[in-house]
Amino acid sequence: MKTIELSNQERLQLKANVNKTLLLGFCGVFLVIMPVLVPFFETRGLDLQDVFLLQAIFAAVVLLMEIPSGYLADVLGRKQTLVVGALFLGIGHSLLLVADDFVSLMFFEIGLGLGVSLVSGSDLALLYDTEIALGRSPERQRKVVGRLYTAHTVAEAIASVVCSIVLLYWSYDVAVYVQVAVGWMPFLVALSLYEPPGERLRSESHVRNFGMILRRLLLGESLLRYVFLSLCIWSLTTFYAVWLLQRLWLDQGLHVQNFGYLWAILMLSAAVAGRSAHYAEDRIGTTALLVIVGLLPVFGYIGLAEFSIAGGLASALMFFVARGFGMVVLREALNRRIESVYRATANSLASFGFRGSFVISGPMVGYTLGIWGLQGTLWMLAFASLVIFAVLILPLIFSVEVETKKGVRSI
Repeated sequence: MKTIELSNQERLQLKANVNKTLLLGFCGVFLVIMPVLVPFFETRGLDLQDVFLLQAIFAAVVLLMEIPSGYLADVLGRKQTLVVGALFLGIGHSLLLVADDFVSLMFFEIGLGLGVSLVSGSDLALLYDTEIALGRSPERQRKVVGRLYTAHTVAEAIASVVCSIVLLYWSYDVAVYVQVAVGWMPFLVALSLYEPPGERLRSESHVRNFGMILRRLLLGESLLRYVFLSLCIWSLTTFYAVWLLQRLWLDQGLHVQNFGYLWAILMLSAAVAGRSAHYAEDRIGTTALLVIVGLLPVFGYIGLAEFSIAGGLASALMFFVARGFGMVVLREALNRRIESVYRATANSLASFGFRGSFVISGPMVGYTLGIWGLQGTLWMLAFASLVIFAVLILPLIFSVEVETKKGVRSI
């Protein structure tokens, strides 16, 4: 790797980048309204099918903007993209102040989608490139994804507790005001970031650039290909649980004021799993960890379908542990195998694949809810998760075993 010469001032600014990027990630997902988003939408006259449609619209916006935003970050720079993305996050959250029906909530989702698409990939690329520019060890670089993921999940856990406290003493409206205030903090942090030095993609031939990146991700080594595809599709196995849990809790008679505390427990479990993902991988091996990541959602959906409150909460933990392990290990594996020059684009392509999968499958799950009900849908998702395990995770495990024979100890 080429050594980057830095002045003392540049080194200090880059060192500050690390904590600032983690703070931006923390504030960007400090979603006070998230643990009660489904019942909040219902107070605005929406049903669960409307909620899934809104999330499909949000995913479609991110889908359309994901690749251009990551590409812009690789061509123009990470900081500029993060500043614009954080600006849209602030605007999107502010729209909650006037959202009172499906159409106005759709504009909220669109604003949020624009912000998420611009920030997604750019924050991790900036953080990863900062560590490289500072000459940090490969082991330190390996932990970058876990640190950012932990910042995200801890933020969601704390925000969940804040949500329950706000609802206990005040109302949904106060929660919205808190959300809007926090929603502008990423913009302030992004303005203070420092662009890490490094080569940028040349803008003379965009088609050639995309062709090169796609060939690297899909036609190169099989392990990288299955890592990329797993990020695109496997992530769905835990994502649907996020939107079904709140409805399930309501059906089981849990009071909405307790949602925040429950959500905090789940998010902290994901944070612990994410923080310890590489330790677990080193201790039990990559193959065993991938089996756990692939099968926990299957058992989680079965548990949600068949168990009452206590068993259902234990089953819910399975999704968040699987997501903590899986997202950190897979994201790090992707970033370790790609070059800095197109890192943001590659991360955005992975998010693009995930959002695209949700845009296609989200309305279908919403339709299934209307036909089969919640329990039938949970069983359907358990079967779909098992298919994804067989089609994607097992080939990934096989590729890992091939690499292990070559002396590679981790994914």
